[in-house]
Amino acid sequence: MKEILLILLLILIWAIIIEPSILITTEYEYKLPALAGQKAVVASDFHFRNKKQVMRVVKKINEQDADYVFYLGDYTERVPIKYVEKALSGVKAKFGIYSVLGNHDEEDIELPNMLNNRSVKVNGVNIVGIEFYKPDIKTPGEPAIYLCHNPDMYKYIPDGSLILSGHTHGGQITLFGRPFVTPSVYGFGRGLYFGHMIITSGVGTNIIPARLFCPPEIVVIKFVK
Repeated sequence: MKEILLILLLILIWAIIIEPSILITTEYEYKLPALAGQKAVVASDFHFRNKKQVMRVVKKINEQDADYVFYLGDYTERVPIKYVEKALSGVKAKFGIYSVLGNHDEEDIELPNMLNNRSVKVNGVNIVGIEFYKPDIKTPGEPAIYLCHNPDMYKYIPDGSLILSGHTHGGQITLFGRPFVTPSVYGFGRGLYFGHMIITSGVGTNIIPARLFCPPEIVVIKFVK
């Protein structure tokens, strides 16, 4: 009995204290000839609780020396949004930062290239942002990169496009990576789906400040021919 209690205590310490403070980098390769040789960083669901966490994330993103940085929403919990805006806007990216809002964000957040229901064309590729509450999906008529906080919108997005999403937190509490509960009606967790949708587990935590077998992450995408 004592051994079981000790194991449970160690699991709690890991899930509440240790794993949420980890920040890993998860890498994918994606075939997009127009951007071959370039690299993007994806970060979502920050839910910042302190300024130290903000600066740790900014440092981690800058270490990737990315050509593009994509922010997918839910920017803060307890840190003043103006501090978060300034820190995230200061990230270095050769071809720019592109952002959308999440379901925990106010509409007046100021981040570079806020693409809520609009798109921009960069280096021959359309980058399209989808608003969480009032999605109005723009279809450029050619393959694009869609920034979509909610992965459940995937079925409305044209085939052949790269979809980048968050929102699920990967489930936060998982059985060796398999989520018990997620906010996705399709049960999405984290990872690559359908060969063209990448869902990140996000940076922070929400509701339950714990993670188990689902560490915080930023995603790095290497584009290839």
